Amino acid sequence: MTFALKTKLMAGLSLVLVSSIAGAAVPVQAAEGENPPFETEVIVRTVNQFRNTADVHNFVAMAERYGVDVISMNVKQDEDDEVPSGRVFYQSDIAPIAQGYENFDALQEVITAAHAAGIKVHAWIPQFHDQEAFLKHEEWQMQALVDGVQTPFTGANGNEYFVNPIHHEVQAYERSIIEEVIENYPVDGVVLDWIRFDNYNMDVSDYTVDKYEAEFGYSPLTIDFAADSARRQQWNTWRTEQIGQYVGDIRDDISQSSNPDMQLGVYILPPEFIEVGQNVAEFKDYIDFVAPMAYFDDWDFDSDWVYSTEYGILKDTSDRISGTGVAIVPTLDNDWTDDEYQEIYQGIRENYPDVQRLSFFAYGTWPESELAKINERITWPTPDWSTPGEQDYPAQLPAGWKARNIGSMPGNTTYNTSKKQFTLSSTSTDIWGRADQLNYVYKPVKDDAEIVVQVRSAERMNGWAKAGVMIRESLVNSAKHADMMLTPENGATFQYRTEAAGSTVDQTADAAAPSWLKLSRKGNTFTGSISSDGKRWQKVGSVQIPMSRQVYIGLALSNPGDDARNKAVFGSVSITD
Repeated sequence: MTFALKTKLMAGLSLVLVSSIAGAAVPVQAAEGENPPFETEVIVRTVNQFRNTADVHNFVAMAERYGVDVISMNVKQDEDDEVPSGRVFYQSDIAPIAQGYENFDALQEVITAAHAAGIKVHAWIPQFHDQEAFLKHEEWQMQALVDGVQTPFTGANGNEYFVNPIHHEVQAYERSIIEEVIENYPVDGVVLDWIRFDNYNMDVSDYTVDKYEAEFGYSPLTIDFAADSARRQQWNTWRTEQIGQYVGDIRDDISQSSNPDMQLGVYILPPEFIEVGQNVAEFKDYIDFVAPMAYFDDWDFDSDWVYSTEYGILKDTSDRISGTGVAIVPTLDNDWTDDEYQEIYQGIRENYPDVQRLSFFAYGTWPESELAKINERITWPTPDWSTPGEQDYPAQLPAGWKARNIGSMPGNTTYNTSKKQFTLSSTSTDIWGRADQLNYVYKPVKDDAEIVVQVRSAERMNGWAKAGVMIRESLVNSAKHADMMLTPENGATFQYRTEAAGSTVDQTADAAAPSWLKLSRKGNTFTGSISSDGKRWQKVGSVQIPMSRQVYIGLALSNPGDDARNKAVFGSVSITD
């Protein structure tokens, strides 16, 4: 499933007679001491995987070999890449058939082969990302308000074609494709994708404007979509309700079809994407399962965002479907580290024990090696695995100082005794969001304290690298903290997280290295200041953060860049406590 908000794979989700030598799939049983195996779903882009009958046979044989339970097959093209979005991979009388598939019914081939192997097939049917419909029906085009002008929306790259989710003719067309599939093919389920807008400023076509104005008495064209307001919230709520009603209409279509018990699911974006008008709570009563896209690293979250009970995608999804029998099928990436999979599987098992199936997405062709790895992990975490402990790393530092990579990212520290200066490095890190990744040189202190430092230089770093001083309540990556930082290209920033695993907030000012930074705690008041000479100070920000008496104070460096030769030099360090 892919979508325009990210370049890697982002939104949308996301076989055949088997070789005669392949036996029937045997359910995997957990050995003594093992966890019960997760079911496996793989999401397949047809244009990449199924170009002929041999492709189907080969993939289904692999899927059976490695214990795949469900193949979610791209029945209607999702992206505007190899094939225009909106084209289909089956024998349709409604939608245009993708080139090369006129005489190759990929859907039927996959169903025949998969069912022979005991594997279910879900028809993955993207909805409102549809170039074919966009170009054929001008009146269906999604319109965005750009500089006060209604403009057909084609994405940031000019090649993402959306149709209007609210237009009744668009809805009827997309629903007719779903009906055609379930009436003519024995699929085991239908999964919707791309049931959303792309931002607050759409759809603003005349059709939608008239419908909205008739209900609320004012035109959405008068809303400032760039700023939060009661009217923007009302607009977004209304759009979200329209999406929910659309899913309800699809459920009605299925109920009236020849296969009324057909499973219906939806791939959904993370809850942070409020602007797209998608909320599973609006359609939870119409679906059998929901597949939240849990690509934590693509969304710039820490791994616990997937499984935490305090925040994150599974908590949010679980809360929104509360009181229903809707199953959650987390959709995971296929390129994480073993420790990340161990951790996430453990978190899901402990915090969301009702999750029985995991779904995996690959943007291109599925290599056999990836299916093998997924199959190896079905009972993870392994009995001998434990969370890698974050520990201080060895460094020659003045008495009382310690060094640690918080968030388990690489960095090191040296201290020059004659110059009395610290040099820190860090790569692929950031202090932001709900969890941090940074190199931290620190001391424990109690009660009121103040740290002053001169950031003398920052070399070979990303423009959003942050070098400065910090006070943290603990050394976990989601801890409450306040910091006063200097960036190479974006001035100075006073940042803080007022509650554990909460969002990070910043206040900024103009500054560049070399500059002096000061961070102080008085009670629960934290104040960050900057100076060009270490004498005359400018306050950048102040905030109240309830913290324990003992905290950790020190020098912090994060750097989103990957140049291993990066370094930040800190001098004239003083701590008063």
